[in-house]
Amino acid sequence: MSKELRINSNKFIDQTTRLSFKFNGEKLYGYKGDTLASALLANNIHLVGRSFKYHRPRGIMTCGSEEPNAIVQIGNDPSLTDPNVRATEIELYEGLEAFSQNCWPNVKFDIGGINNLLSPLLPAGFYYKTFMWPASFWEKYEFFIRHSAGLGKSPTKPDPDIYDHKYYHCDVLVVGGGISGIMAAKLSAENNNETLLLDDKNILGGATIYQNNDCFQIDSTHTNYWLEKEIKNIKNIKNLTIKTRTSLAAYHGYNYLLAKENLTDHLSPDERKGKIRQRLWKIRAKKVIIATGSIERPLIFNNNDRPGIMLSSAIKKFIDFYGVKAGKEITLFTNNDSAYETAISLKKSGVNIVSIIDIRDKSSSKIVKEVEKHNIKIYWKHTIVNTEGYRRISFIEIMQLSDDGSGVIGKKIKLKTDCLGISGGWTPMVHLFTQSGGKLKFRSDDNVFFTRQE
Repeated sequence: MSKELRINSNKFIDQTTRLSFKFNGEKLYGYKGDTLASALLANNIHLVGRSFKYHRPRGIMTCGSEEPNAIVQIGNDPSLTDPNVRATEIELYEGLEAFSQNCWPNVKFDIGGINNLLSPLLPAGFYYKTFMWPASFWEKYEFFIRHSAGLGKSPTKPDPDIYDHKYYHCDVLVVGGGISGIMAAKLSAENNNETLLLDDKNILGGATIYQNNDCFQIDSTHTNYWLEKEIKNIKNIKNLTIKTRTSLAAYHGYNYLLAKENLTDHLSPDERKGKIRQRLWKIRAKKVIIATGSIERPLIFNNNDRPGIMLSSAIKKFIDFYGVKAGKEITLFTNNDSAYETAISLKKSGVNIVSIIDIRDKSSSKIVKEVEKHNIKIYWKHTIVNTEGYRRISFIEIMQLSDDGSGVIGKKIKLKTDCLGISGGWTPMVHLFTQSGGKLKFRSDDNVFFTRQE
């Protein structure tokens, strides 16, 4: 593991417990508390897979359940292998084996990459016309179609693991263990309601738990320290049940919900033997509070899918929570202030920030002024028009926006970078609310859908 990509002091990662794992047959090392994604980045690995149709290189883009690219196969045991698992959600354990999907013979040299060169001849829906004639050729077509369809490989033998289910009734169910969910659960339990708090991560706190910044304080205390005390206090409330590593999957009528709890997926194969792997929770709640937070939006520009292009919030979590540098020469591209919080975290950790490209004319917020004190180059009223690099981003091209914002002017500026963080604002996670039949309302000020009550 490259020491240059891992910072030493981090309370969320146990750097006294070193874990070995394999990715595409190569033996690598991480620490207890890592995810597969953070361990790969610590080993300077961005290229994780290939896109489904054109087999373009794909890398880690996010740090959570919204990950669209870093989808891998776990294990090679025909009875236990798991396909299509997000690397950002796999907790690292001793002996973990993971493989890239949708590539042959390997992820670095993929024969299917020829599809990218032929992309002008393979528009969307071309197969509906191409494979209709002549009818006698269908058996030949079918052979290749079936071999190219799908991503991972499903198990071929019976699953030997143990699973169970449990019924649970409560007054209030709180979904999401961030700052809002924690405070909602605390207030509910203190009012003598039987309360259940669920979160899909291994610890509570959401993004606030690692938000160590002078610009964000509660009661004159950094938000992360304030929240740590609140989490410690709620664990002593008798009528509050807390379940981590638990994802809520379905919201049915009359507040009947299903959740999956991972009990042993974070343990080594030897530690799992004889233990229940997963539990299905069948929950009936009088009231449900959804506090699932928001997802950072990407920005659109030419070739914005290269490995090394990540959400700004993901870069921040990798450095603040996992102690991993997503790159050595990082550039940030934004239309809001969130990326500046990432810039401060990177600067504190000794990561070189090439520049910040901001679509806006200017911002005089407190956090932007804090970044300007570090003499970080900011290209106001600029946008990215293209990127270079194949297996990983190497250069970006930027241009100035015209006064009315309808186009670009001036000459292209080329900047060298090995990691690009993008931030296009935030979208509330309203999935469960809409699944329950809730209605949404659009807010044009920040272009988001949010929940509304009839």
